[in-house]
This record gives sequence, C-alpha cells and structure tokens, in this order.
Amino acid sequence: MNFENIAEQVYQETFDKMFDALVEEYKRGEIDLETLEANAEEQSQVLLNGMFEGETKFAYTNAIVDAHQFVISRIKNGTLVVE
Repeated sequence: MNFENIAEQVYQETFDKMFDALVEEYKRGEIDLETLEANAEEQSQVLLNGMFEGETKFAYTNAIVDAHQFVISRIKNGTLVVE
C-alpha cells in the first residue's frame, strides 16, 4: 500500500463496503430511511470531530457519511426500493 494514497484507499474501500451493505439492508427491509438519515447525521458530527484526528480517520468517516447520503438520495429519487 502506497503511504501517499492511504487516506484515498481507506475512503474508497470504506465507501464501497458501507454502500453495498446499506443497499442490501434497505432492500431486505432491515433499515429504513429515517434510520439512514439519523445515522448520516450522527456520522456527520463524528466527521467534524474527526477533522482534528488525522487524514485517515477523516477519510474513513467521510466515506461512511457519503455512503449513507448516496443511499438516502437513491431511496428518495426512487432508484432503490425494498424488494
């Protein structure tokens, strides 16, 4: 792993895993929009705090927030539905 790109790699790996997990949970009815929105809000606060904890922590938390927000947007625009 190239140390210059570690934050970017952490972000992408975290985002991909989190996004896929959230999509599957939503499709199976295991998580709802309200919970996703609450989680995104909570993780956004962690993200603000993480800015002071280093680039890798920031990238990790940013990926979690982005994955939640992307799933929320797909639900709201109708491209992701419970199966």
